Amino acid sequence: MAAVANQDKDAILMYHFPRASTIPSASPFALKLETYFRMTGVKYESDLTGKFSKKGKIPWVIIDGKEIGDSAFIIDYVNNKYNIDLDKNLSDLDKSIAHCFRKMTEENTFWASISYGRLVDNFPWLLKQLGVPSALTWIAKLIVRRRLLKNMWGHGIGRHNGAEVRSIAEGDIRSISEFLDNKPFFMGDQPTSIDAVMFGFLAELVWFMPPQHWTTKFVTEEHSNIAEYCERMKAKFWPDWEDNLKK
Repeated sequence: MAAVANQDKDAILMYHFPRASTIPSASPFALKLETYFRMTGVKYESDLTGKFSKKGKIPWVIIDGKEIGDSAFIIDYVNNKYNIDLDKNLSDLDKSIAHCFRKMTEENTFWASISYGRLVDNFPWLLKQLGVPSALTWIAKLIVRRRLLKNMWGHGIGRHNGAEVRSIAEGDIRSISEFLDNKPFFMGDQPTSIDAVMFGFLAELVWFMPPQHWTTKFVTEEHSNIAEYCERMKAKFWPDWEDNLKK
């Protein structure tokens, strides 16, 4: 879906980064949100200019004339507006389990695997994948990478060495794989809201990490049920996946 003006007043206008070459978004939070829209069937349009919200973050949306940021707040608003509940058949215990996996994935796994793997281990690869001109590489390293590494330091993950960070990420991914087991979806036979989260983040490990990085083999070979799960989600909710990649 190309960048558009919000001409349809009934559609949610979602702002996110331009498409990547092997995945619709290099941002797991944006992929999570767009997948959720597809799971629920709400009408949305994409602005792919990379415009940041007033909070300085992506993704964000305009809905009912309001600017809403943070994927979790956006999902809550959409659920209330359209009376959507993908988790209505889950028990309270299952909802609690899903909540814990969401928090772990967004607040820990993301930093230890995706962020560290891209920004610390493979920043030149990331710039090339995003199409950053070589003349601007030094600016990206000086300003963007420095700011992101500062965020990692503030989070705490940036205070550990590479081996320690890897052990943290491996523990998370191993737990995800063991809980998923051979279920079609994360909580069982039917997709629920946690699937948008898990797919948004796990798909990044499957399709948008350097081939030589340890996460690639760890997810696609040693814990192949994760890659198989991502393929199921992709087939069900992203039949137009190829049409939403950078050409």
